[in-house]
Amino acid sequence: MGRTAGQLLETTTRQLAPDPGANRLVPLPARGAAGRDTLAALALEQRWVIAADHRSFLHLADRAAQEPRTAAWSTAPAEGGAPAGRRLEAFAAACGVHGERAAACEPLPGCQAHPAYVA
Repeated sequence: MGRTAGQLLETTTRQLAPDPGANRLVPLPARGAAGRDTLAALALEQRWVIAADHRSFLHLADRAAQEPRTAAWSTAPAEGGAPAGRRLEAFAAACGVHGERAAACEPLPGCQAHPAYVA
Protein backbone atom coordinates (compact mmCIF):
# COMPACT_ATOMS: atom_id res chain seq x y z
CA MET A 1 0.00 0.00 0.00
CA GLY A 2 1.25 3.50 -0.83
CA ARG A 3 2.18 6.22 1.60
CA THR A 4 -0.43 8.59 2.92
CA ALA A 5 -0.32 12.29 2.09
CA GLY A 6 0.76 12.99 5.68
CA GLN A 7 3.65 10.56 5.43
CA LEU A 8 4.74 12.02 2.11
CA LEU A 9 4.62 15.54 3.56
CA GLU A 10 6.63 14.49 6.61
CA THR A 11 9.28 12.74 4.49
CA THR A 12 9.57 15.63 2.06
CA THR A 13 9.78 18.21 4.85
CA ARG A 14 12.49 16.22 6.63
CA GLN A 15 14.53 15.88 3.42
CA LEU A 16 14.24 19.55 2.45
CA ALA A 17 14.54 21.16 5.88
CA PRO A 18 17.88 22.85 6.43
CA ASP A 19 20.17 21.58 9.12
CA PRO A 20 19.41 23.75 12.17
CA GLY A 21 23.13 24.00 12.86
CA ALA A 22 23.93 25.14 9.32
CA ASN A 23 23.18 28.82 9.97
CA ARG A 24 26.19 30.23 11.81
CA LEU A 25 24.42 33.48 12.71
CA VAL A 26 21.30 32.20 14.46
CA PRO A 27 22.99 30.89 17.64
CA LEU A 28 25.16 33.99 18.15
CA PRO A 29 22.53 36.43 19.50
CA ALA A 30 21.16 33.75 21.82
CA ARG A 31 24.65 33.38 23.34
CA GLY A 32 25.22 37.13 23.40
CA ALA A 33 28.09 36.60 20.97
CA ALA A 34 26.83 38.62 18.00
CA GLY A 35 28.69 41.88 17.66
CA ARG A 36 26.93 45.13 16.93
CA ASP A 37 28.42 45.26 13.41
CA THR A 38 27.10 41.77 12.69
CA LEU A 39 23.62 42.74 13.83
CA ALA A 40 23.82 45.96 11.82
CA ALA A 41 24.72 43.96 8.71
CA LEU A 42 21.72 41.70 9.37
CA ALA A 43 19.44 44.74 9.68
CA LEU A 44 20.77 46.22 6.45
CA GLU A 45 20.23 42.99 4.52
CA GLN A 46 16.74 42.56 5.98
CA ARG A 47 15.74 45.98 4.69
CA TRP A 48 16.31 44.65 1.17
CA VAL A 49 14.67 41.29 1.89
CA ILE A 50 11.49 42.74 3.39
CA ALA A 51 11.08 45.26 0.55
CA ALA A 52 11.66 42.60 -2.13
CA ASP A 53 9.24 40.15 -0.52
CA HIS A 54 6.63 42.90 -0.26
CA ARG A 55 6.92 43.71 -3.97
CA SER A 56 6.84 40.01 -4.93
CA PHE A 57 3.68 39.28 -2.96
CA LEU A 58 1.92 42.39 -4.25
CA HIS A 59 2.83 41.37 -7.81
CA LEU A 60 1.45 37.89 -7.14
CA ALA A 61 -1.76 39.39 -5.76
CA ASP A 62 -2.06 41.65 -8.80
CA ARG A 63 -1.70 38.66 -11.13
CA ALA A 64 -4.30 36.75 -9.12
CA ALA A 65 -6.76 39.65 -8.98
CA GLN A 66 -9.19 37.92 -11.31
CA GLU A 67 -9.99 35.48 -8.48
CA PRO A 68 -10.67 37.49 -5.27
CA ARG A 69 -10.02 34.57 -2.91
CA THR A 70 -6.62 33.98 -4.46
CA ALA A 71 -5.76 37.68 -4.47
CA ALA A 72 -6.59 37.97 -0.76
CA TRP A 73 -4.39 34.98 -0.02
CA SER A 74 -1.53 36.54 -1.98
CA THR A 75 -1.90 39.98 -0.40
CA ALA A 76 -1.79 38.68 3.19
CA PRO A 77 1.96 37.88 3.17
CA ALA A 78 2.75 41.32 1.74
CA GLU A 79 0.78 42.98 4.51
CA GLY A 80 2.40 40.70 7.08
CA GLY A 81 5.80 42.18 6.36
CA ALA A 82 4.76 45.70 7.40
CA PRO A 83 5.14 45.11 11.17
CA ALA A 84 8.52 43.50 10.56
CA GLY A 85 9.62 46.52 8.57
CA ARG A 86 8.56 48.92 11.33
CA ARG A 87 10.38 46.91 13.98
CA LEU A 88 13.42 46.57 11.76
CA GLU A 89 13.97 50.33 11.65
CA ALA A 90 14.18 50.49 15.46
CA PHE A 91 16.51 47.47 15.49
CA ALA A 92 18.72 49.02 12.80
CA ALA A 93 18.93 52.32 14.70
CA ALA A 94 19.91 50.47 17.88
CA CYS A 95 22.71 48.81 15.87
CA GLY A 96 24.01 52.17 14.68
CA VAL A 97 22.49 52.08 11.21
CA HIS A 98 21.47 55.56 10.17
CA GLY A 99 20.76 57.39 6.91
CA GLU A 100 24.14 57.54 5.19
CA ARG A 101 25.18 54.02 6.17
CA ALA A 102 21.85 52.58 5.09
CA ALA A 103 21.95 54.45 1.77
CA ALA A 104 25.46 53.20 1.05
CA CYS A 105 24.62 49.56 1.71
CA GLU A 106 25.10 47.22 -1.24
CA PRO A 107 23.22 43.98 -0.56
CA LEU A 108 25.22 40.76 -0.52
CA PRO A 109 24.10 38.30 -3.22
CA GLY A 110 24.06 35.33 -0.83
CA CYS A 111 21.80 37.20 1.55
CA GLN A 112 19.40 38.06 -1.24
CA ALA A 113 18.89 34.52 -2.55
CA HIS A 114 15.61 34.16 -0.65
CA PRO A 115 13.85 37.18 -2.16
CA ALA A 116 15.14 36.22 -5.59
CA TYR A 117 13.31 32.90 -5.29
CA VAL A 118 10.17 34.52 -3.89
CA ALA A 119 10.08 36.81 -6.90
